[in-house]
Amino acid sequence: MLTRVNQVVMPRARRTRGRGARRTRFAGDLGRELERTTRAANLRLRERLRVVPRALLLFAGLGACGFAAYAFMNASAFHVKTVRITGAERVTTREIEAIIRGATPEGVLRADLRALRAELRRHPLIKDVEITRVLPDELRVHVRERAPVALVQQKGALVCVDEEGVIIGDFHLLGSRTLPLLVGWNEEGSDLAVAENQQRVALYLQLQKELSAPPLSYWDRVDQVNIRDLKNVTVNLTESPMTWIHLGDRDFRRRFELSLQILSAVKKQDAAELQRLGVAPTAELLQEDVTISYIDVSQPARVVVRLPEPRRAAAPTRPREARVLERRTRGRATSQPTRAR
Repeated sequence: MLTRVNQVVMPRARRTRGRGARRTRFAGDLGRELERTTRAANLRLRERLRVVPRALLLFAGLGACGFAAYAFMNASAFHVKTVRITGAERVTTREIEAIIRGATPEGVLRADLRALRAELRRHPLIKDVEITRVLPDELRVHVRERAPVALVQQKGALVCVDEEGVIIGDFHLLGSRTLPLLVGWNEEGSDLAVAENQQRVALYLQLQKELSAPPLSYWDRVDQVNIRDLKNVTVNLTESPMTWIHLGDRDFRRRFELSLQILSAVKKQDAAELQRLGVAPTAELLQEDVTISYIDVSQPARVVVRLPEPRRAAAPTRPREARVLERRTRGRATSQPTRAR
């Protein structure tokens, strides 16, 4: 037999926490966080204290190494004992070695090769230099000198210049060599003057190259080379220094040979040859022992030949009595009063 049971479900009452419990739990959490922070800080401090001795040891080692390197570099074993010089012909090796030893008091290892190179290049005859350090006590120096290529006049003195137009010394540098004088040198120190002088040297060297070419060299027959005008190179000959030949600025050999043919025809009084060369055979040109002032072959199609201009006759000198009488007459005229009209 079944018995009926009535079951009533009642909701469970919620447990409420008081404020005191919450405060206790918060204080515990805060204490544990503070403990962890303190433990981490102590750990970092111990790590730093452990690194300090290592850093001190490292710095001490570096200092010792630096001191040892300084002492090593200044040791007597690195003092300059040997200087090997090559390429020097006009500059004496004794002069170069004196410059090197004076610029390297601290030895081979600490020598400033760039400063030493600049010091050597201040010498007027040294164009460039290569320096090699050979430990422990040797320096090897290869010198490239400036060579005289032309003779110019500077402040009344004859001096030599190199291919860059740099004055390198007096004419004694040529030794037994002879060079035609380069006339027209600009003695100003401006950039424009330097550039023009470099062009003059270039034209001078081009003229020398063309006139010296085989099979027949004419360079020895040139006495002076006038390059005042960069567009008109003018030369005179050793056998006829009064005759100037205008060559222009190119094709020097062909024009020079043309001028020699004209001079030869004038000397031989060959009218037909002069006409073939484009020169009118005038009576003045066909005279015996005629002197030619200049020949302009800068335009070979229109050759110009000039003779010296005749000297002007001096005015006749009047007698002394006539000059005295003229002064007296002039004095009387100025002393008389002028009448009013």
